[in-house]
Amino acid sequence: MRFLAFVCGVCVAFLPVAAAASPNDADARNDDVAKVPSELVAESQSENLRTVEVPAGAEKAGGTKSIGFIDSPTATCYQPDRRVDECFINWYYLSISAAPNYMIFMSATINEIGGVAIYQGFFQTSMYAPYDMQDRGFRVACGPLVPSDDPAVIPDHGNTYHYTIRARDSGGLTAANYGTVYCPAFIP
Repeated sequence: MRFLAFVCGVCVAFLPVAAAASPNDADARNDDVAKVPSELVAESQSENLRTVEVPAGAEKAGGTKSIGFIDSPTATCYQPDRRVDECFINWYYLSISAAPNYMIFMSATINEIGGVAIYQGFFQTSMYAPYDMQDRGFRVACGPLVPSDDPAVIPDHGNTYHYTIRARDSGGLTAANYGTVYCPAFIP
């Protein structure tokens, strides 16, 4: 069963998810952002990418609006019990800040599964979600052994999962991280 984590201030609730929200719901929430011309700033490392999208000219007009890159170090997929095809995906922490705007939300999606967490701001200019806020992480199948094309870069592994971390502030500025995590193989 999938769970969504909602965070507001210091309270956390994990709620079961029956079905993903329809794409139209997301479009309705983001209509005001979509109408503003924007510029995309991106950084990449290997197959991972992070972006910040700001309204065109916002940074140049005195630098009054700013949203940082999302910091999501040490994406990890681990298998607590090698006898079970059950792994957990987690990050050391997730963090973002904006000034002088307030952070509205940050969300985590494991693309093969869907949304797994939403963190909501409450009059705060930064968000920080440490690894233990997600309990053990988000449960996924470890998967069978997949030989690596280049073991020096990525060792033999199990399933590969792609994730997206998104954030939005009160000024409509957005940021996103796109990454890949490799799980250890389940070998019965």
